[in-house]
Amino acid sequence: MGYRRRGLLKLVGGGIALSAAASALEHRRRDTASRAAVDDRQASAKDVVDQQAAPDDSGAPPAALSDRTDAVLDELAWFAGEYDAAVDSLQSAANAALEAVASHGEEIQLSDPVVARLDGQTDQPRLDRGWPYDVWWETGERRWRYVDVDWQQPSDEVTDETPLSSAAVSDLRDRTSAVADTFETELAPHFAGADAEASFATTTMDTIASFNDEGDIAMVVAGLVRLYEHYDALASPSYVERSLSDAPVRNRLADYLRSETGRSRTALFEVEYRRSSDRHRAFVYDATVDESRREELYRGEPLATIDGSTGATGGRRLQDVVSELSVSADRVDRCYVVVNEWDRPAERYYSAALTSQPLFVQRYDSAAAARDARDGLLDRSDISRAAVEVQLGAASPDAWTPIYFPHEGQPWSAALRQAGRHLFVVGVARRPFQHRDASWTAPLELAWVWQMA
Repeated sequence: MGYRRRGLLKLVGGGIALSAAASALEHRRRDTASRAAVDDRQASAKDVVDQQAAPDDSGAPPAALSDRTDAVLDELAWFAGEYDAAVDSLQSAANAALEAVASHGEEIQLSDPVVARLDGQTDQPRLDRGWPYDVWWETGERRWRYVDVDWQQPSDEVTDETPLSSAAVSDLRDRTSAVADTFETELAPHFAGADAEASFATTTMDTIASFNDEGDIAMVVAGLVRLYEHYDALASPSYVERSLSDAPVRNRLADYLRSETGRSRTALFEVEYRRSSDRHRAFVYDATVDESRREELYRGEPLATIDGSTGATGGRRLQDVVSELSVSADRVDRCYVVVNEWDRPAERYYSAALTSQPLFVQRYDSAAAARDARDGLLDRSDISRAAVEVQLGAASPDAWTPIYFPHEGQPWSAALRQAGRHLFVVGVARRPFQHRDASWTAPLELAWVWQMA
């Protein structure tokens, strides 16, 4: 998914996405719901983070680094292998709801007084039973006429006691509930919004049914307009890009990648996940990052170079540099990460001026397989241990093994560690550790390997 500015619908991040035609009151309601969805998403991820960081009952050091890394890789595996089908399922369910709205809306018998009411020529009633906005644009345009429903021409002979049949109401309930169920089964807990979708479907259909029982045709039409706008927005590419984006990723993955230590600083992660033929590459950042800062990624490309995504001539890619440290035997998957402190470089767009550090992690079938991979690397004649200590976070210096390894005929430096079934490589650079100043670890303070070390 590209990063150029698009005309995006202003949609609620969890699922109560309505068209930009809603009134100012609806905008305020959606802003509140959006903040709540972000809070819920962050709280959910924080629960996982806190649980993984907690010591066990014996008081022994927890396997927090391995557990959190599983969370990171599992989330990326979902994006690489299941995300597209999940979004397709949601859009199919939303389109089915749209079809039901159009089909049943076309059967409603309209009269001249009802049309006059819908056009705002009479009382312009507000939908105050759970619907805090009306059916008109703020400029006075008639919103009900702009949905893709072939409403009947008005007639003085309205014979239906209720606008919708009981079968139609039941069908609409089924279709709208199916959208909420699809969100729950396909996209939760990766994205917030399932509860909001369920609430929207139930509340809106209950209100439509109530007006229908009263024979209030105008309010039933207004309810169908509400349904149509909601599911039309939900099925749109704009909603997916804004609220369910896989590139950039703005979901709980950002919390899995982050350390609590660096919460006061803005982090930008570049990730590339690989598992067999599955691959996913994206920027990842917190959902609270404002739109102006996101625009700094306008010309960015995740992991284009080891120092940042400028794609500058001569830039080295992390994937290429650590190829000598890639051990495929019994490996499940792997992930390349560049951890950036998003401190706004002098250039207009995201660039290599950001302070960053690379990280490479490989996941194996078992801890024994990961240990074998580590030992195999250290046994190689072209890889040697460096006579220097590397300490990250609270971990003992013995946890990380500084090494020299070959790349393009030159010795490069990195630190190696095995934790559980994971093998980590950090601090990859041409400059040896003993020639770096103490601040070289600063970007890693933003990453989970620092807190969990």
